[in-house]
Amino acid sequence: MQRPFIRREKCGNDVKNGAQFCPKCGEKMRVNTGSTKKVEKKGVSFAWKRPQISIKAAGLLGAVLVLVFAVLLLKPSAGKIDTQAMMEEYFAEHSEYSENENLYRSCFDYMVNDLTEQFFQNIKLSLGKLGENFEDKEVRDLSSKLGKVLSESFSRAANMEQLAESVTGRSYFEAEKAKKKDGIVSASVTVHYLDIPDINRRVIEDYTGLSELVNLVINRKNLWMNLTDMAFGDASLILNGFEEKAESSTADKTYTGTVEFTYNKEEKRWEISSVDSGLLDAWFGIQ
Repeated sequence: MQRPFIRREKCGNDVKNGAQFCPKCGEKMRVNTGSTKKVEKKGVSFAWKRPQISIKAAGLLGAVLVLVFAVLLLKPSAGKIDTQAMMEEYFAEHSEYSENENLYRSCFDYMVNDLTEQFFQNIKLSLGKLGENFEDKEVRDLSSKLGKVLSESFSRAANMEQLAESVTGRSYFEAEKAKKKDGIVSASVTVHYLDIPDINRRVIEDYTGLSELVNLVINRKNLWMNLTDMAFGDASLILNGFEEKAESSTADKTYTGTVEFTYNKEEKRWEISSVDSGLLDAWFGIQ
């Protein structure tokens, strides 16, 4: 509803609504429609609509998911390493005489050196029981000569193979699962191997020529010639005795070492990259 008069702020005169000029000051009146604009607020409603995915987009998404799954499935994992099979292959390869003659020689030398030392101790003990007084150096020299004779007798390839195979034939191992730590994939491997000194001890106990050796030392007659003849004659008996005792032995030792693995991307398989050298020595009874 419009008011009949409008009071002017400038002159304070009440002017009739609709007049064009103020009768008091004469100024032109501003037209006032008297209406006010109403701002209507339109309500906004929200409704969730299911997103529409095209067949092409769905196919692309499916292909991506399959690719991700394949990558995860084929990714090299330490848990996929068959440590038992890999170590079996490793020890089999290193047991071939033609490829590992140095290990056969080391096994042979270890056996002969220990056998010589045990001969020395037994001869010395037997002389003491007989009341014979000999200097250690004299008895040790005899044992060293005996060791050289045995070494020369045993050193043929066939004899070294027989000895080493007697030892490795009793060796076996246990391999744990490979684990990754600090970026290195490795596994712990334990080798059970023949106690060579124990076998030598049993061989000497059954060696009937020991008393003859003692008599040679006491009499000092043609010692070196007789010793050589006897040692060469008994070498095969000692070797066969060692093989027999090894087969029936229940005494063994253990050595535990670490084996490391790397993944060959080109061939897509795991390979042995590093082996504790003590494991192979133990396989040949060398400790």
